[in-house]
Amino acid sequence: MKVVVAQTLDELMKVMVIRGIVFMGEQKHRYQMEFDANELVNRTHLLAMDEKEPVGTMRIMKDGKEAKFERLAVLPEYRGKGTAEDIIQAGLDYCNSENVERVYLFCKPALVSYWKGRGYEKVGGNKILKYGKMTLIPVMKQLRENTDNFDINKIPDILKHHPGEWVDEYNNIMTLILHDKLQKRNI
Repeated sequence: MKVVVAQTLDELMKVMVIRGIVFMGEQKHRYQMEFDANELVNRTHLLAMDEKEPVGTMRIMKDGKEAKFERLAVLPEYRGKGTAEDIIQAGLDYCNSENVERVYLFCKPALVSYWKGRGYEKVGGNKILKYGKMTLIPVMKQLRENTDNFDINKIPDILKHHPGEWVDEYNNIMTLILHDKLQKRNI
């Protein structure tokens, strides 16, 4: 498995095909929800390749000393094989080479503990993002010692550009997830 920065038209086409298959085909997102005017503006696309076949991708938005991981997608037959982890690690390596201090991403509520186990922490206080039918939790990983007065309870500017509505529901969502996990154990 090799992860590269997509630089050619062929590589960018592979990125778009993977995202189309995963987000539009599997998850039934609309085109306008998945693809936007920012595809080539201040974005870096990573492409995971297995031999000559494209298998996964992730988009990175960089803004000064901060970056946001976006649109991580892995083809179904390559899931559970470390592909996503390889892409994330390549993203972290890229961000380190760019002197990024903090990396952000949105995750589904059920994946908060997964990301915490990898050094990410919840940001934005009790705020979550409602985008389409999705509920998204903002998390952050500190890559370097920061020199600014970072407030973990505020929504970082780099996340404010994401479409959707910020709402105060984090504690309610996490309580529902815990309740659901307990119910499944008792069955």
